[in-house]
Amino acid sequence: MREKHARSGYPSLVVAVCGFVALGGVIAVLTAWSFVGQRLEESRDSALAEAVSVRGNGVALEFARELYQDWRNLRVIAVDMTGRGETAIRTALDMVVAGEERISWAGLASVDGTVLTASASMLEGTDVSSSPWFRNGLGGDFAGDVHQADVPPASGNDLRRFLDMATPVTDEFGEVEGVLAFHINHQWVEQYLAESAHSMGLEVYVIDRTGSIVARTDGLSDPIDKLQSFRSAMTGAWQTRAETWPDGTTYFTTVIPDLGYADLPAFGWSMIARVSNTAHPIGDFTNVFIAYFVTLGIVLAALTTLFILIFVRPFRRLANSARAVMRGDEIYPYEAKTTTEANVLSAAVARLQNVLHP
Repeated sequence: MREKHARSGYPSLVVAVCGFVALGGVIAVLTAWSFVGQRLEESRDSALAEAVSVRGNGVALEFARELYQDWRNLRVIAVDMTGRGETAIRTALDMVVAGEERISWAGLASVDGTVLTASASMLEGTDVSSSPWFRNGLGGDFAGDVHQADVPPASGNDLRRFLDMATPVTDEFGEVEGVLAFHINHQWVEQYLAESAHSMGLEVYVIDRTGSIVARTDGLSDPIDKLQSFRSAMTGAWQTRAETWPDGTTYFTTVIPDLGYADLPAFGWSMIARVSNTAHPIGDFTNVFIAYFVTLGIVLAALTTLFILIFVRPFRRLANSARAVMRGDEIYPYEAKTTTEANVLSAAVARLQNVLHP
C-alpha cells in the first residue's frame, strides 16, 4: 500500500514532459499573439490613415477639377462674346446649360445689374444688382456658396439650390461692360461627390468657413459640428485621426483644408473624408496566424511524442525493472542505451539485481 501511495503521489516523467511542453507552448502563443495583435492593429491604423488621406485628396482633386471645367468654359465664353450679337451670345449660353443637369442657368448682366441675355431667355430684364455674384463679379472672378434659386424649378414646387460662378466681361478696350454668371446645380454637386466618394469607400462632407455643410454624401442630416475634424475644416487646418462619430462608430477621418485647382476662384471650402475601420479588416491576418499556431502546435506535439518514445520511455522501462527487483522478482534488467544517464541507471539496476539475487 505504501508503494502504491508513493507511486500515485507523483506525476510520471511522460506527464511532466508533456505538461512543461504544453505550458511553454501556451506561454509562447500568448506572448506572440499579444505582440502580433498589437502590430496588426498598428498596421491597420496606419493603412487606414494613409488610405483615407490619399483617397480623400483624390476625391477633392477630381471634384475641384470638375468645377474648373465649368470655370474654364465661363472664362472662354466671357472672352469670346466681346463684339458678338445677342443671338450668338444666347446660343452659346443655351449650349452650356443644355439639359440643366449640371449648369441650370447662364446669363449676362449689364453694369447696372439688369440681365441682358440668358439661357432660354430666363430672367432677362430682371434686376440682379443685389445678388452676390453680380456685386463680386463686377470687381473680378468670383465663386460663391450655395444659395436658394432665383430660377424657377424645372418641375414641382421645390426650389433648387445653386453654386455661383461669375467673371467680368470687358470690351475691346478692357472696360467692364457686364458680368457673366453660371448657376451650378447643387443636386449635381452632391450626386457627383457621392458617386466619387462611394467608389473609393468613403463618405465626404464639404464645409465652408462659417460651419455650413455645403454637401454631404451619407444621405443623413445628423449634426457633426461637435467633431474635432469639423472644427478643423472650419479653420482650414489639415488633420488625419480616428474619431467617434454621432452614430457611435469610430472612423478614420481626414480634413482637406482647401478645394482648389489651377485658377479656379476659391469657394472657401474644406472637405472631411472618413473611412470605416472595416475597410481594412484584420480578420484575414488573424486567420493566417491562427493557422500558423495550429500547425506549430501539431508539429510540437509530434516532436514531443517522438522525444518521449526515444528518450523518456526507456526511463519508464528502467523504473519498471527497478520496481520488479525491489519486489524480489528474478528478471533480466532492461538495458537502456539512448542516453548516458539511462545507461548508468541500467547498470545500477543490474548490479542491484546481482546483489539481491546472487
